[in-house]
Amino acid sequence: MNKQMMKEASTMFGGLMLLGVSVISYGALAFAFRDFSLILLAQFILTPIGIPLGWYLLQKAARGDFKKKPMAVLEERT
Repeated sequence: MNKQMMKEASTMFGGLMLLGVSVISYGALAFAFRDFSLILLAQFILTPIGIPLGWYLLQKAARGDFKKKPMAVLEERT
């Protein structure tokens, strides 16, 4: 397995883990907790950040655009 594939696989794994934990956390936050605590406040703040970040990491790993250079724009010279 080359270095590029390893980086893509590890990013996809990290994204899946973050997305999975965030979805479970969000579900527990919505349905299980009834009283206030600092852990609940931290969960409330961090879960909405974790879900889109996990999704972004999954999309980035699926595209595989880690070190791609932007396309050069050629100008016509006359």
